[in-house]
Amino acid sequence: MNEHDLRHLEIPLPFAPQRHSMSDRAQERVQIWAMRFGLLADDAAARRFESLGYARFSAYWCPTASFADMLLVAEWITLFFVFDDLQNQAITTGRLEDYDRLRHTALQVVYERGVTGPVPPVIAALSNLCTRTFPRNSVAWQRRFELNLELWLIGHARENSFRQAGRSPGPAEYPRLRRDASTVLPTVDLAEVIEHTELPDALYFGPSYQEIIATTADIMCLTNDLHSLAVEYDAEDTINMVTTLRDHRGMNLSEAVAEVRRLIDVRIADSQAAAQSITAEMDALHLPPRIRNGVRRCIRDCQSAMAGMELWDRTETVRFTPDEELGATRAIDYNNGFLDASELGRAAPADSRRV
Repeated sequence: MNEHDLRHLEIPLPFAPQRHSMSDRAQERVQIWAMRFGLLADDAAARRFESLGYARFSAYWCPTASFADMLLVAEWITLFFVFDDLQNQAITTGRLEDYDRLRHTALQVVYERGVTGPVPPVIAALSNLCTRTFPRNSVAWQRRFELNLELWLIGHARENSFRQAGRSPGPAEYPRLRRDASTVLPTVDLAEVIEHTELPDALYFGPSYQEIIATTADIMCLTNDLHSLAVEYDAEDTINMVTTLRDHRGMNLSEAVAEVRRLIDVRIADSQAAAQSITAEMDALHLPPRIRNGVRRCIRDCQSAMAGMELWDRTETVRFTPDEELGATRAIDYNNGFLDASELGRAAPADSRRV
């Protein structure tokens, strides 16, 4: 076995991948959205964007949502991938300070729910999504969503610190770091939006739903660590559980892969147990059927996304295909998405919450 064999390794999951019937149309519409904000500068960027298929992956998160709601999630997930791509570019080109400026400005946009004035394309796209999303649910939900967006960007900063140091996080630290930076946490929040429901804080922060969120992130991240290892190994990326097990436990590739698969199985069992135990918590809170049904749909969406990512990683995107197999670069520069210092002062809070 070598790291390239893992690209097409099927990892069985006991969840059904349910895909929205209009996923291809969503990919087309999200590409138009990305071009509207200047993220895709030319036809070559548009072709690469199509082959990456970020919106098609999003379809697994919202299999029965309305097309409009599915597009909102697809645009958010596309934005998350754009930030991830820019983060990778910052690492490989030595522009971590530029990425930090971008990350700080993104947090400002989240806190202010939007900006006005000339800003880089990725910030304009984020501002657009904030103005359209935050009003959809209550102040309590907005607080949770803001927190999880903050954790995502802080997670990127922590990942970058390890990468810059050329070190991998330890096995105990790795799951929390990877979970925060993965964007699964805010995407689970978006499930409440598309399911037209809202979990009370007492249930959301209860042990069962917190475990559902954590296991969804862990299973998706560990699965991705195996499928993306060839690309990350070539780039000497230190944020991968296989690398962590090699560096901290002295495992060879076969041993580390076997351990990651064991960890996935453990988290599957934990996820299934949490999906069962949440019933008792809903009973104790005397939640009405409408909320209970919404919770079950959110859990179904998480399960579909876990299975969908496993399938998408292997068969539906070029994102994790090594360059020597791909024959062309995957990178999109997103119209020079990094912030210049001079642009920071022009990013001001939005009065109208519109861009």
